[in-house]
Amino acid sequence: MAFFQSKHLWVQQLADGVAVLILERDASPVNYLDPEMLGELEKAIDAVAAGPFQLLVVRSGKTGNFCNGPSPALLASWKVDDFRAWSERGQRVCGKIAGLAIPSVCVIAGTCFDAGLELALACDHRIVVDRDETSLGFPELEWGMIPCWGGTQRLPRLIGLDHSLHMLLAGERVDAREAWANGLADELTEAAGEEPPALLAHPTKRDWSTFPWRTWRQRWLESHRLGRWFLCRGAERILRTRIPDAMPAPAIMLQALREAYAQSTVEWGLAFEREAIDRIAEDPALHNILRLMLHRDQLRLPSIGAHEKTRIRQIGIIGGGTTALALYLQCAIRGYDVVLRAADREALGMVVLQVNQLLEVEVKRGALSQRQYAKIIGGFRGTYTWTHFDKLHLILDAADGSLPDKQRLYQEMEKHIGSAAVVASINAPNRVEDLQKGLQHPERLVALHLIEPWNYGSLAEIVAGPAMAQPHVQRVRDWLMALGKCCLQVPDRPGGLALRIWLPALNEAGLLVKEGVRIDQIDHAMRRFGMAHGPLEWMDRIGVDTVASLTVAMQPNFAGRVAFESGFSLMVEKGWTGNLSETGFYQPGYRKPTPHRAAAQLWQTQSQGESPRPVPALSEPDAHLWIQNRIVTLMLLEAVRCLEEGLVKDADDLDCALCLTGWAMHRGGPIGHARQLGIEALTARCTELAQIYGPRFAPFASLSEFL
Repeated sequence: MAFFQSKHLWVQQLADGVAVLILERDASPVNYLDPEMLGELEKAIDAVAAGPFQLLVVRSGKTGNFCNGPSPALLASWKVDDFRAWSERGQRVCGKIAGLAIPSVCVIAGTCFDAGLELALACDHRIVVDRDETSLGFPELEWGMIPCWGGTQRLPRLIGLDHSLHMLLAGERVDAREAWANGLADELTEAAGEEPPALLAHPTKRDWSTFPWRTWRQRWLESHRLGRWFLCRGAERILRTRIPDAMPAPAIMLQALREAYAQSTVEWGLAFEREAIDRIAEDPALHNILRLMLHRDQLRLPSIGAHEKTRIRQIGIIGGGTTALALYLQCAIRGYDVVLRAADREALGMVVLQVNQLLEVEVKRGALSQRQYAKIIGGFRGTYTWTHFDKLHLILDAADGSLPDKQRLYQEMEKHIGSAAVVASINAPNRVEDLQKGLQHPERLVALHLIEPWNYGSLAEIVAGPAMAQPHVQRVRDWLMALGKCCLQVPDRPGGLALRIWLPALNEAGLLVKEGVRIDQIDHAMRRFGMAHGPLEWMDRIGVDTVASLTVAMQPNFAGRVAFESGFSLMVEKGWTGNLSETGFYQPGYRKPTPHRAAAQLWQTQSQGESPRPVPALSEPDAHLWIQNRIVTLMLLEAVRCLEEGLVKDADDLDCALCLTGWAMHRGGPIGHARQLGIEALTARCTELAQIYGPRFAPFASLSEFL
């Protein structure tokens, strides 16, 4: 019989005065530590403190998880007072564990993140189980938070300042052996059992007033104020270059680490954490990120009633470019049977070489094991005919070509594929209805917009024409879900939803180059706003030729509003198409790509489109704001137009889609950002910009209806 038992945990009483507290959240594969479970934990700790025990062991009843913090859905529902209460209550419970008269040990097997790791840090000792799934980390910065149960104070007292900077600011996650090596864990074991480990034959309480000086780096840099100033100063410099504006949590996290060294006890730092959570919870960045994270998870929900018989297993990929290779890599790694079709024998040989190089890169960065690499290479199937295509379930066309070329290709393909096969045209600037013309079975052709980066991005727009059969759409959606994509079905328009909103911004970035603004200054300004990439470097990655074709295909959507620049097509004529040609808006440099001066000169002397305006003389911060206002405002206006036209019905769908393609997540997406600005401020900004730069910035009547 358990000494203490509640819904999500219980305490077992073993011989020799050992209490084993077992966390096992009811009806969940993960021990999400929410207020209900935290209340039960506090009662269990009080019972152990009053009981006849000499040692407390905390472990999980789950096989692959020790403990995590609250679920994103719960966090997204919280107000400022909820975060404050969470911090205060969590600190109190962790303080009770740390303040127990008896020693405590935490056995970690599986994942252990955020509040779960703070709970483990409150124990006197930690033991990690050497399994592949064991991983420890603080991912709070991903949603704009910081640890608030003493994690910023106890962690440096275990592993030192340098390792803490990596775990807290860089979000580095460590496995069992790394945790043991850096001092986060006291012992490494192969199995987790109920009996206490041998190291606790004579357990002691931990002294939380000391810091580790185990390595020469800790002794030389962290043992004195100047060395710690040097480390924090370096971290601060990195934050200034990598962390966008209006994102308070990273700077607060760094200050919390400084506070850890200001006093010999953790109480001072705990007070700082509580005050910091108030500031962070009052800032819109936290709530924007949580809202979009929750909606992203909803877009990833698998379909109900998917049948095994209709599941896609065998896939054909047509093309040899970046998109085709990235799709091959994703499918092969996830165990799909893939055939890659190139244009001819020579192109196929080049594809084989590129696939091998991509896989070697994945092995070097640890994403693939040598066994997986050997299996994928051994199972590679390539062709430049239609061999194997009669057995495929899905054919992905990622090759370049005009509309007539595509129509001929699909008509020829129909002769060689099975009756149940689905054909998906990838990133084509054409309407599905046009691509379906001349096909005997138009109901099985769908278009997909997969926005770069294809390997790590997670947005897939599904475009189904009027003849497309819904079961085929569902099969493609299920396959995309298996790849980890967020799926959004959009109307049959050239370019889809996300690129419709991005395109005027990309054109405006080109116009800024035409006016004489430096290429790297434009990109830096937009990264400071929070974009995952600058618009010009992003065009190099997706291909300047792709942007040029989109400006032609999507011109009717912007008629009378935006005059697309001819600089894109001029760059294509020069062969400056971006990363594939190694030259675009950037060119190879000694250590990193450098702005391509000849491309800038081409825009300034030959590009036709909008009339350039003089560049105002501004300080660097004001210049950044000027660039941001021009590019972002066009995206806000276009996002509202997409809602007005019915391209997407839910504003959260639109915001999430844009953030998945690089928009500043902490700003809340285009619609969320516009609503935070307010209709009056946005209208005033649009009016001012329209007076200087023309009608593309002019506000319109329906703005207030959607904001």
